[in-house]
Formats: sequence, C-alpha cells, structure tokens
Amino acid sequence: MKRVICLILLVSLALGGCSRSAEPVRETIFCMDTVMDLQVWGRDAQEGVRQTAARLRELEQDWSATEETSLLSQLNLGRKPALTQEQASLLQRCTELSRRTGGAFDPQLHALSQAWGFYDGNYRVPSQEEIQQALSQKQWDLGAALKGYAGQACAELLAGLNIDRAMLVLGGNVQTYGEKPKGEPWQVGIQDPNGGGSLGILCVTGTVSVVTSGDYQRYFEVDGVRYHHILDPETGYPADSGLRSVTIICRDGLTADCLSTALFVMGLEKAADFWRKSDDFEAVFVTTDGHIYATEGASLSGCQYEVISR
Repeated sequence: MKRVICLILLVSLALGGCSRSAEPVRETIFCMDTVMDLQVWGRDAQEGVRQTAARLRELEQDWSATEETSLLSQLNLGRKPALTQEQASLLQRCTELSRRTGGAFDPQLHALSQAWGFYDGNYRVPSQEEIQQALSQKQWDLGAALKGYAGQACAELLAGLNIDRAMLVLGGNVQTYGEKPKGEPWQVGIQDPNGGGSLGILCVTGTVSVVTSGDYQRYFEVDGVRYHHILDPETGYPADSGLRSVTIICRDGLTADCLSTALFVMGLEKAADFWRKSDDFEAVFVTTDGHIYATEGASLSGCQYEVISR
C-alpha cells in the first residue's frame, strides 16, 4: 500500500511543474486491490470522474480472482457464463499476447498464485509437487492485464465526454488522456525499487499507458529469502531474471500491462531483443545491481542510463 501511495505522490509532484490553467476534479478510490487516483479536467470533469470510477468497479466485479460470483471465477469453476463481445475479446487478446511473448506472460496462473498465497495474504513457499500441480491447472487470472485494460477503457470512455485531459494513476499503472496546454508533456516518475523517490522522469504526450512491474510491489520473506509476486510460468517460482522493475510506454493499455510482466520474466537481454522485433512500445529496465537501461524511443530524464538501440 505504501508503494502505491508513493507512486501517486511521484506523479503528483511531477504534475506540480505543469500548467495550472484549470484545477482538475479529483477522486481517490480503492479498487482492484490498490489505491487509484483519478484527475480529470474539462467541462464534464465531474461526470468523467464518476463514470471512470464506475467503470473501474464494473471491471473489478467482472474479473475479480477472489469473488466467487465474478465471471472469472465462474470460468475457473468450469462453467460457461454468457460473455459479451468485449469480455470475450479481452480473453482472446490476453491469449494472443501470451503467444506473442512465448508464454512469458501467462493469463492462466490462478492456481499458482493461489499456491503462493498472493490472493489472501497467507504467504507460503509451496512444494515442488504443489507447483507442478498448480501449473497443470489452466485457470484465468488477469492480474497482470486488467489495470492496463481498465486504463485504456476509461480513456475511451472519457473520449465520449467533454473532457480536456486526464491522468489516472491505477496502482503501478498510469493512463494519460488528451493533450496538455501548450504541448507540454505528461511527466511520470519511475519509482526507485529500493524505496524513497523516483529514479527518473518519463515524458509522454497524448493518450498513453505507462505501466511498471516490479519485485518490490508485493513480496514476502521466509528464512531470509525474498519471494515476489511476478511468477515465471516456466518454473512456477518468482522470476529470477536479474531485473527489479520494467516500465512499458505504449498507446495500448492492455499491451503495456502484459508486456511489463513478460519482459520482467524474460530478463534484460531477451527483453531487449523482443523490443527490437517490435514497433509498438518503449521500455525502461532497472536491474538488480541498480543499473538503468532505456530503449532509444523512451524520453527519460533525471538519471544516468544506458540506451538500448536497434
């Protein structure tokens, strides 16, 4: 929780240097197991915030991994609930992104996350037998996809209202909407995995998703060993990839969210090769030894880093 609040503060501080042509309508909610900060500017700002909060809660209700009545839980129980075209499309797109990443992003790790105790907070290190059994159970879990998808969905919702611009901080995800006055960029801080302030500032323009996956966001320790929540679909254990965090900048929120997890699992070298073969995102990597790497299209400032080129 403290990590999420810190991210909100980092984004708010970055906004402090921006144009103050009008004050936003702002609301903080708790949804999808995280604190979310909604800031909307424009004639319909109040309605925009209301509809955005409602849309987020609707998606949470549909795709909750812990609520027995959710669509996701019904699917995992082997039932066949009626899905809308949008809901079916979300599952299909997650499957396609899993294929695209060679399985590094896997939207069907519900049983594995449950075995590690990441749903109820009763953390434990499962046995190898339990891990193998969990990996054999293909049950949906959109935890590594839903907030990115939700940010994009909310941006599309705001496009139907009289809204000038918006910044939605959805846990480790930031969704911007619209253009700032005078062409100024949105500024998003990349959190230091060791705590405290930001490592650097990303500047983005227009409607963009900025999503970070890090080993500091949710973890526990047993006998001095630290276990984080980003699980490797191949081993069933927390990914040991040499990375502390991966930040993805992308015009599509679902893609950004899924790739932030996938590239964390891949590790720096494979992730860089994956980026070179792609044309729809930029990335920033923080390694376990504290080095920062950014792809050549990422507008990063305030820190020293090595550029990853094509």
